[in-house]
Amino acid sequence: MTKFSIFALGSLSLLLISVQQSYAQARSSIGIRYGVNKPFADTYKFGGGIGLQGTIAIGNKWAIEPSVAYDQINNKRDKLYLPAPYVYFNNVSSLDLVTVTFAARYYIIPSLYAKLGPTFYAAGGNEDLAGLGIGGNAGVGYQLMLDNRNKFEFSFNTDLINVERSVGNGATPIASIRIAYAFNFKR
Repeated sequence: MTKFSIFALGSLSLLLISVQQSYAQARSSIGIRYGVNKPFADTYKFGGGIGLQGTIAIGNKWAIEPSVAYDQINNKRDKLYLPAPYVYFNNVSSLDLVTVTFAARYYIIPSLYAKLGPTFYAAGGNEDLAGLGIGGNAGVGYQLMLDNRNKFEFSFNTDLINVERSVGNGATPIASIRIAYAFNFKR
């Protein structure tokens, strides 16, 4: 790393630590979110989703984040050309994904948190149930307090689901970037 990049990283870290006041720690809240997702499988392209999330504070540094979300996972219909006259189409379908997540949040500093927890999911594809089960959720996020009651949250998440091979790609991690507006119940 160059001296400039170390200085820039250090300056950004100090800015993130000093910008927020102490009320930006774990607080009980409810909010709505929108996100863009991209599975780590080549047969899918970018998709999007919406969700309802809450935060239940269980201390200054810990909270539980229950959420219910709907995500559209878009397929990329690839053509694979074999020796004439054969053309093969990738039949992976787009997925409608409904998730219920219960993640534990740990606040590293008052505005930066990491989360980890189970995800219960149902995935539909080709007008059929493509996957149903328990997966995982991990992520990091930053909350920007607008005042004592209102905040925006920016997060990077990865969900792990398993989709039948005939419809999807088996175990599929899905990366997403999300923005949420939340209302805190207490100051």
